[in-house]
This record gives sequence, C-alpha cells and structure tokens, in this order.
Amino acid sequence: MDSLPSYRQDLPRWLTLHLPLFILVYPFLLMIPGFNWEEGLYREYGLIENLTVAFLGVAVVCFFRSARACVSNLQRLMLSGLSMGCFLFLGEEISWGQHYFRWVTPEEFKQLNSQGETNLHNLKGGLEYFFTKVAREALSIGTIVGGFVVPVWLKRRGVVFRRDSLNFWIWPSASCALVAVLSATVRLPNNIAHEFGLEDRLPNFLGHNIGEMKECYLALFLLLYALGQCRLFRQSTAGA
Repeated sequence: MDSLPSYRQDLPRWLTLHLPLFILVYPFLLMIPGFNWEEGLYREYGLIENLTVAFLGVAVVCFFRSARACVSNLQRLMLSGLSMGCFLFLGEEISWGQHYFRWVTPEEFKQLNSQGETNLHNLKGGLEYFFTKVAREALSIGTIVGGFVVPVWLKRRGVVFRRDSLNFWIWPSASCALVAVLSATVRLPNNIAHEFGLEDRLPNFLGHNIGEMKECYLALFLLLYALGQCRLFRQSTAGA
C-alpha cells in the first residue's frame, strides 16, 4: 500500500507556499508611494494577469504530456479534458491574443460582447452566464473540495490507496491546500464590503479587480495539479 500521492508533496515550497503568499501581498506593495510601477499601465499587462497566463500555459503543456504518457483511457480522457480546459481558460484570459496584439474587435462582434472584446465569456446571454457563473463556480468548488477538503480529510484519517488505483492519482495532495484556500477566500473582503455598500471604498485590487486575483489562484492550482501529474508519470516510467 502507498500513501496518498506523496509525489506532489515533493513540489518545491516556493511554488506551494512562497509564490501564493507573494501573490497575496503583491498588491499591497503597489500601495507604497513611488513603488507602483503598474500605475498607468494597460490593465492586462499587470503582473497578476500575466502570472495567470503563464500558469495556464505551462499547465496546458503538462496535462497534454501526462495524457500522452498514461495507459488508462479514463486517465487520458480526463487529462486531455483538463489540457483543453486550461487552453480555453488561457485563450479567454487573453481574449485570444487581443490583449497583447491589440487588434480592434469587429463591429458586429463588439455589439454582442459586453466589454467589446474578442472572447466568449463576455458574450451577452447564455455564453456569458455559462462562463462567468457555471464554469467559474464549478472550478472554484472543485478547487476547494479537491484541493483542500478531501486531501486534508484523507490525511487526517490516515487513508491509503494502492498506487495503481484511481484514487491514488486523481486527488491532489495537501500541499495544494494553501492555494485552494486562497482561491476560495480572496474575495471575502469584497463580498463583505458589498453587503454594507462599501465596495467603492476598497482599493481596486480588493474591489473591482479582485476577480483577477481569484483567477490567478485558480490557474496556479491547475498548474500544481498538472505538475503533480507529470511527476507521477515520470516516476512511474522510471520505476518500470
């Protein structure tokens, strides 16, 4: 019997601890007089936004490589789906390149998009609801349940799985817990302020831009899970 995915606990602490904490305090650093290098910068060129893009780009590659390496059709299907999902998340995050290349949205499409951008998640109607409500909430719930609740519960109960079992590779380890918790709680100041009508008094990064922080943590969680999968298959190949 093998313990619950110990291979993911080997991920470096700078990824599972230091980087998440840096993302949390970074906006506060920008409040230091003379230190806000992002002032006047196009909003999509900020560090948090581009970390999200980088996390998703690496996750796409890691999930794809893991899908190619596995022998189980179920694993391959799941990992391929995660790779495609991260690719869609990445494409939508950068409006499929518009944020970098700054092309003008076609007028016909612009009328359908609530922000006038070349993406799907801002299309008025059903697609906007699906991306901003259904898909985002499903990812958020999956992150906190799969990244914190289940691994911590399994660890506390001392549950063990066989290395060749479905449960062994499907659950992230407790090393992903911090990122999962931050993704679920980073909006709390905004939600509390909203209840009391004080949202406009918050700094932008705690108010209107807090969604970018949440997306960054979700992307980092996907990256940690993808790196864990890569390590699992690399170790399995080495031990074969």
